[in-house]
Amino acid sequence: MKRFIILGLKIFGILAAVFVVILLGAALIFNSSSVQKKVLDNSTEMLAERLQTKVKIDSVSINLLTFDANLFGVDIEDQEHRKMLQVECLSVNLDVWGFFKGQVDITSAKLDGVKARLYKPKDGEANYQFVLDAFKSDKPKKAKKEEEGKEKKKLALNVSNAEVSRIDVVFNEDTFALGNLSYVKRWSGSEEGFIRQLRGKIDYVTKKGPQTARLDVGEIAVLGKDDRREVKIDGLHFIIDNHLPRKNADKPKRGFFDAGHLDIHANMELMVNHLGKDTANISMTKFVAVDTITGFNVKTLKFRAGINKQAAYLREITLQQENTVLNFDSATIVLPSKKEGRKFAFQTSRMTGTTILKDISRPFAPVLKNFTMPLELSLLFSGTDTTLVFKDVEVHSQDQRLTIHADGGITHLNVPQDLAVRFHVKDMLAKGDIKEEIISMFAGKKLMMKQLKNLGDLRYTGDFAILWKREEFQGNVGTAAGSLNFNFAIDENDKYITGSANTGRIHLGKVLEMKDVGDVALNANFKIDIHKERTAQMRKKYGGKMPIGNVNAVVREASYKGVKIKNLNVAIKSNGGQIEGDINQENKGLDWACDFSISDIDKMSTLKVKPKVKVKMKEIIDFSKLNPFKKKKK
Repeated sequence: MKRFIILGLKIFGILAAVFVVILLGAALIFNSSSVQKKVLDNSTEMLAERLQTKVKIDSVSINLLTFDANLFGVDIEDQEHRKMLQVECLSVNLDVWGFFKGQVDITSAKLDGVKARLYKPKDGEANYQFVLDAFKSDKPKKAKKEEEGKEKKKLALNVSNAEVSRIDVVFNEDTFALGNLSYVKRWSGSEEGFIRQLRGKIDYVTKKGPQTARLDVGEIAVLGKDDRREVKIDGLHFIIDNHLPRKNADKPKRGFFDAGHLDIHANMELMVNHLGKDTANISMTKFVAVDTITGFNVKTLKFRAGINKQAAYLREITLQQENTVLNFDSATIVLPSKKEGRKFAFQTSRMTGTTILKDISRPFAPVLKNFTMPLELSLLFSGTDTTLVFKDVEVHSQDQRLTIHADGGITHLNVPQDLAVRFHVKDMLAKGDIKEEIISMFAGKKLMMKQLKNLGDLRYTGDFAILWKREEFQGNVGTAAGSLNFNFAIDENDKYITGSANTGRIHLGKVLEMKDVGDVALNANFKIDIHKERTAQMRKKYGGKMPIGNVNAVVREASYKGVKIKNLNVAIKSNGGQIEGDINQENKGLDWACDFSISDIDKMSTLKVKPKVKVKMKEIIDFSKLNPFKKKKK
């Protein structure tokens, strides 16, 4: 028995030796430059014939002992004889023993120096379409379906080390470039991937015209093991240019934000906790971004998200921008799909936080650049791609001297001319000097501040709307001196403020510090000029810094030195340097009137009054009754 075992081992040893000799012989033959050149020439000729274009490969190197394959100087033209694809070097190293395990093990792969020039005209085929057609399967669809129905054993691909460098791709007028991509899989199972110096430029056309988008990324790092990945993106630079003047050009009062002009620098870190075919679970641990043009600055953005094909579900969201911090527990984002008829929409849980309006001054409202009062807010936020809705909005100062409760929304986000911001203020209370403090944060001449202070606490209920070149305000203001209903609009085309106001009772003397004047009930209409050039000319001509415009009112009832007067007609006109007015009352037998003028609204002592009286004698004495020649009726 032992003899047969020894004989068997000898025979197996001899066969193994023969196999190794044959394998070494084949390797030596194929490793020779002459054989490889012949194989290269034949392969190049076959490829050129298949593609029906010029194909050039400088050299090939195959080592069957180490299972290395190297390809140098690949050059393929398109059918218009233009350089379509150039590759300087392609190297692959295989672990042959992986084939016996049903997998392809690539121990290392390298691709270096790739240039691709691809074109796709609007009314023709792409210059690379012939390559796709050449390698298209010749099997009929029926045979394909039969094969798809059969269970196939696929070879698994396992890459241990890969590097791609110096990639330059042009597609029509769009360009893409990659400095370096590297991937390493450690023996422990952990993986590391890096993308460095990624650049791209895309030209595209929107409803508003042509635009250009540029993207530069310093480094993208992907580190992890199994199903978890840590992703870091550093040096991201994103630019959009619509090749038009910025919307705030020559408009200093308009914010810098313009969706057609963005210049964003960002860094971010996130954890990919799960990544499936149609699902993902990620955690944004760091996001910092600034638009260098608008000044919009995101200091922190953190959240957890579960994503599927229909929606994204966010949890534990924190957003910080300079001095503004917003927090909310959850948000749902419906992902759009034309195929399934699904439109974009979102909804959040109650958002809470603190804001300083100065944070949004440069991008959206330069008038708020000095607004440094911290405000605490709370609201429910939802919307679509065309509408934003704000519900149960609560805003108050930290000392509760200012409190606001409101609802509102923004509609027609996709049509600038129809865009409308509308809010209903359910209640606003401004206590003490808070109103003066708020006004002091705005630039410009502060008019009638004494009168504002004399009003005391303010309570407002009403509505306002910001429309295309028009703002509208209406409501009721309650003060310590009485209440006032108002309705006015700011026309950005004609540059006028027009409106009306009425009150059933307001202590005008208290407001104007005129002790002889008591309660007043009136209806008034007004028109104030806010045109910069027109008002500048008026002020240059007449001097002064008072409002320019006119007021017409009917005083239903007024009290002066304890005497009540009714039905007064008042007409006031101001040229900026002086306010002139006329007050008159028509009676049955006596008309009285007065003219007044004032050059400083804060100094009522400069008020000049000229009284006028007109006696209607005909209505007092009927002279026809005194005619002695008039015959008496019998």
